[in-house]
Amino acid sequence: MNLTAEMNLEAPRVAVVILNWNQEALTAECLASLRNVKPRCLRVILVDNGSLTESVDRLARDFPEVTLVRLSDNRGFAGGNNAGIERALQDGASHILLLNNDTLVEPTFLQPLLDGLDSPGVGVVGPRIYHHPDVERIWFAGGLMDWTTGRQWHIGAGELDQGQWAVSRDVDYVTACCLLAPAQVFQEVGGLDERYFIYFEETDWNLRARARGYRCRYVPESRIYHKVSQAMKTGSPTSDYYFARNRLLFFLTHAPRRYRIWLIAIYTARSLRFAVTLRGRGLMQNANAVIHGVRDFYTATFGKCRLQFAQDASSTR
Repeated sequence: MNLTAEMNLEAPRVAVVILNWNQEALTAECLASLRNVKPRCLRVILVDNGSLTESVDRLARDFPEVTLVRLSDNRGFAGGNNAGIERALQDGASHILLLNNDTLVEPTFLQPLLDGLDSPGVGVVGPRIYHHPDVERIWFAGGLMDWTTGRQWHIGAGELDQGQWAVSRDVDYVTACCLLAPAQVFQEVGGLDERYFIYFEETDWNLRARARGYRCRYVPESRIYHKVSQAMKTGSPTSDYYFARNRLLFFLTHAPRRYRIWLIAIYTARSLRFAVTLRGRGLMQNANAVIHGVRDFYTATFGKCRLQFAQDASSTR
């Protein structure tokens, strides 16, 4: 066997999983940016979460190289990604990349992520992510957790990039806006927890990976750009619902025992106080959404929100 054949056998088979829900233009821009990626070891799996048929047909026509998985209804960020992960594993992918449809990638973004997985114990990697169109402003340079306060945050968020986050480092979590892991890690950890539907499911997955001994690592040499909150607008009633409910579920599942009851109690109180504030501002639907989110946590009602809000712009992310 010649060297070229040996290299082809060893080349990674990266499956990129992208969700779409009635966002044809954004998804098309993301798919177009992936066409320029080098090395060309990508297979793109587009999971549609029950969009209008015409828009999905156009995407399939304009991007014939993409594998399209059509879902009959909106299964959320967790369920939609799980459908893509399952397809990637069935197709024999060596690595799986979760990527938001409201992103643009640089042609060279992939190889540094693959290289980042070469470090011993590293099982999850993510890039330096910038805002778009404010492409010098950082959105994500790794994620951290503080269990004493219950806070999780993106390192460098909102800062102008002056090289202050240019060094690779281990982090508590990598955002699923762009997350790469070997297929073996997904096989061991499982998919995203569909109880969350959206929000906190990615941090949950990272902590489950870390519980199995894998390191999560930020790789700044890889760069992409994020058109933030293009699907579910922050501040919508449904967004408020999922944040209120899923934060409590996340604490119940992952908080160290010495902090767990305290965090659930304090964030329950904060959510209810926030609902009162929202009512004072005349945002009755948002207030009711927060209250229902807290209630559904305590009644173990998870998955997709069963309420409909007139002021909503809900989607998958």
